[in-house]
Amino acid sequence: MLNVYHIIPGCLEKVDAASVDPDSRERYWLDLINPGPEDRSRIERARGVKLPGMDELREIQATSRFFVDENGIHLRIWLLEPREAGLESHSAGFILSDGCLISLRAEPSESFDLLGRQRKLGVGADGPIGVFLRLIEIQLDLLADRLESVYSEAETHWPVAKTTGFAELETELGHVSRMGSDNNKARFSLMDLDLVLAALDQEEATPDPLRHRLDAVRRDVDSLLRHSGFLSQKLDFLMDFVMTRLNLVDNRISKILSVVALVFLPPTLIGSIYGMNFDHMPELASPWGYPVALLAMAATAVLPYLVLKRKRWL
Repeated sequence: MLNVYHIIPGCLEKVDAASVDPDSRERYWLDLINPGPEDRSRIERARGVKLPGMDELREIQATSRFFVDENGIHLRIWLLEPREAGLESHSAGFILSDGCLISLRAEPSESFDLLGRQRKLGVGADGPIGVFLRLIEIQLDLLADRLESVYSEAETHWPVAKTTGFAELETELGHVSRMGSDNNKARFSLMDLDLVLAALDQEEATPDPLRHRLDAVRRDVDSLLRHSGFLSQKLDFLMDFVMTRLNLVDNRISKILSVVALVFLPPTLIGSIYGMNFDHMPELASPWGYPVALLAMAATAVLPYLVLKRKRWL
């Protein structure tokens, strides 16, 4: 799929992809979503570039995430999309050249959709870098909202009530694990974006009217990284607390089973002795033998319980 936007000062204008000549020298944003061979070859021939494969977009080496060649500046960033099961990450590639921005991604993206609907780039943005920076600003807004949501959710899970049972604690552990996964994905995306923006800044390819926006974006990335670091510590503490509570509940269950075994072991021993089939057991012929055996079994069951209770082990 190919979406084409005409870049005009401060905003975008969507045009019919079939009616656009991709090799035009006008300012265009060519947005390819999981493109087929026809769209790929059309853009490659018109712009004289080699579009990366979908597998190449996921390479994590620094030299693969940012490099410059005769076709322009090549960038890769990780996009995070909110899903019902948590954040899902996928990579997007960009080629910034004079007057043209080519973006390539495998899946739909909320950031791209928002920019496609808003079509506003802001003051001083009338080229490919302006479109790219606006995309990053939207992505950072979404990431900030998600981190705030994770923080608020973590607050609702603290403190864990003392009466929380084993099943509830296991559910709590699942929630904390999901929040930790979302935070780690956001942190990874921010770290990757920080490296890409630093490299872009060193290239000095950003026009002067957009320098302050690039600096602001880098400050936002840095602040979100610090917030994510604090959130990571909070979630680690919450995870340790839930695990400790699970261990305490598990130990309490094991202790109860041990006490039950200890209480019933002596009566079982007595019952086993008098269940033996020997001829010479004088108590078996005595009228008081049966009640004495029952009394001994009861006494040996109650006595350990009282001792444990006195020592406050129960």
